[in-house]
Amino acid sequence: MTSVPKHLKSGSVCPPLQENQLRLYSMRFCPYVQRAKLVLAAKNIPYEEINVNLVEKPEWYLEKNAPGQVPSLEWIESASKETRFVPESLVVSDYLDEIYPEVRLHPTDSYLKAQQRVLVERFNNVLGPFYKALRSQGKEGVEDLNKNLETYESALNDTYFGGSQAAMIDYMLWPWFERLPLLNDVGYHFNADGQFPKLAAWIHAMEENENVKKVKVPMELTKKFMQGYMQGKPEYDFE
Repeated sequence: MTSVPKHLKSGSVCPPLQENQLRLYSMRFCPYVQRAKLVLAAKNIPYEEINVNLVEKPEWYLEKNAPGQVPSLEWIESASKETRFVPESLVVSDYLDEIYPEVRLHPTDSYLKAQQRVLVERFNNVLGPFYKALRSQGKEGVEDLNKNLETYESALNDTYFGGSQAAMIDYMLWPWFERLPLLNDVGYHFNADGQFPKLAAWIHAMEENENVKKVKVPMELTKKFMQGYMQGKPEYDFE
């Protein structure tokens, strides 16, 4: 993988897209981008990463993707020479799983796949309270966060949600569990009373996962980014 270190913003020029090169439009601290990067790592897919400033969005990126969100994939189709573009983290991840089938991340059983997708789709019930707790300094959202995490504690019946090995569902949920320590500073400590033993074991297993290690951003940098983000002044390029 090659990467552009700086986040490109308004007034920049889109780097030329090369044939035989998969491009990921990214933002270093975005959990949705992390989903795609976990899939790319699990499948050992080479790619070029272009970071996008999500406050001062490049005009050329908005032409490609009007909402201006990341992640998205772009490449030149080898046969037709046409440029192809796929946005949205779940769509990107599913596409990669189909096009690179050597390491399958979705279960082959359609019913099991549907059950796992429901858990992913309903994870917004966790995200809302998570961000509410973060914004309110722990004054709101904590009760709902624990209540909705109970669904995932109950659903976990093996080392991973996907079974004995990390699968698509694990990688789709993981980015926000990785960010749970952000809540420590507002007084929320996950599993402090031992009510989520299975999820705690899963978190430990995921932290030891090589693909997770490959794409992890150090927590001290994530905290620094979130401090600016919560103030409405996110910084993208710092070490």
